[in-house]
Amino acid sequence: MTVSDAELDAVLQLALRAAHVAACTTDKAVDDRDTASNDFRIRQTPTDLAIQNDKQCEEEVVSILREGAPHYEIIIKDSSSDAVLTDKPTWVVDVTNGSDSFIHGLFDFCVSIALVVGKEPVVGVVNAPPLHEVFSAVRGRGAYCNGQRIHVSPCDSINRSVVYIRDAALRDPVAVTAVVDMQKDFTKMPVHALRAHGSTALDMCFIASGRAELLLEAGVNPWDIAAGAIIVREAGGVVHDIDNADSLNLTSHTVCCANSLEIARIGMNTAAKHMYKRVMLGN
Repeated sequence: MTVSDAELDAVLQLALRAAHVAACTTDKAVDDRDTASNDFRIRQTPTDLAIQNDKQCEEEVVSILREGAPHYEIIIKDSSSDAVLTDKPTWVVDVTNGSDSFIHGLFDFCVSIALVVGKEPVVGVVNAPPLHEVFSAVRGRGAYCNGQRIHVSPCDSINRSVVYIRDAALRDPVAVTAVVDMQKDFTKMPVHALRAHGSTALDMCFIASGRAELLLEAGVNPWDIAAGAIIVREAGGVVHDIDNADSLNLTSHTVCCANSLEIARIGMNTAAKHMYKRVMLGN
């Protein structure tokens, strides 16, 4: 099943509306947490709040998407994370990408919504409530932040690049060593800076908007990268598997995202040197 260009217009507006509603709900949850009494804080942990917020946001987002496009499939983190991604038009959603950051009161979390057709993202929306920024893209139409066109950085040197290396949640000693050794290699190149935020989707948007040049991660899921992938591509960047520059498999659990193929290849070679994919995925 294909999606026409005319239908993509409606899809983008639907995704923007759903992401906005979820972002407003999350904003209120943050306000409630910040103004809560000491007694409330004792009775309800930040994790409890995150679970409740996710549940409410998921219900709101699913309701909007189902009403607007009842024939599309939906894969949403937690609620339908075991669903199999097929070639059918499918919403891929994470209502709080970067939930640990949300729990700890940090800024780097977002709502991520993508439409995937033929296992390729064609529409992406990333709404970052703490930053008041909404990133969006439609296949063939460019990428935007708050309605303004964005582009990847023109930087062509790893020495001037900001690099994200994410360690996911794995704490196996071998994996930790691989990540640290990769960080050492990048530091020695040297890169301009090494960073790691809590949201893969948001970090991808930072690359799309020219604020960073390279991201490497193993341990991701479709809802972490689908929206960011189309936004980066439409901003002029590249997104693919960490060991295959020719394609992005949303279910491979890896991603290499960069402003250019040249920068991406440096990241891929460094990851391969330290067997980053193998140790992070445990295979």
